[in-house]
Amino acid sequence: MLESSNIINFNGLANSSSYHTFLLDEERGRLYVGAKDHIFSFNLVNIKEYQKIVWPVSHSRRDECKWAGKDILRECANFIKVLKAYNQTHLYACGTGAFHPVCTYIEVGSHPEDNIFRMEDSHFENGRGKSPYDPKLLTASLLVDGELYSGTAADFMGRDFAIFRTLGHHHPIRTEQHDSRWLN
Repeated sequence: MLESSNIINFNGLANSSSYHTFLLDEERGRLYVGAKDHIFSFNLVNIKEYQKIVWPVSHSRRDECKWAGKDILRECANFIKVLKAYNQTHLYACGTGAFHPVCTYIEVGSHPEDNIFRMEDSHFENGRGKSPYDPKLLTASLLVDGELYSGTAADFMGRDFAIFRTLGHHHPIRTEQHDSRWLN
């Protein structure tokens, strides 16, 4: 494909990496990608046409992470692990937040022609039970009827894995703490 020039590469940005979280929005013709300290919105017709949101951690969070013995380049950043369609106008995104998981809403507009892609700056939520603390850990999540179901690590050390139900009208719940039988 490379030899026939039928493929376009996106090599990323110099200050980002870990392009592991994807959300396809066929209605808007967009591919949303979560990475280290960034969320991208790619045009499906022309991948070179993209928008980005820069979402790094604060210097104090990065310093706390470093003091906890973590690698400042590979772990002490905001690795986006959850990217879901929340409703017709917003996405829901969560990141590791340098071992302090954090979530927010991303406005994408009501119609494809709106071309909106911005973070709701005033509305950040604790991401515990939604995103892992450690960027090396995997997570799985599903947003159904306004409720987020996540299978992720629930603690800083990555020893307590659980399935959580958060958001929505019901109280948050989780599987039993430190009971691996739930996940077998």
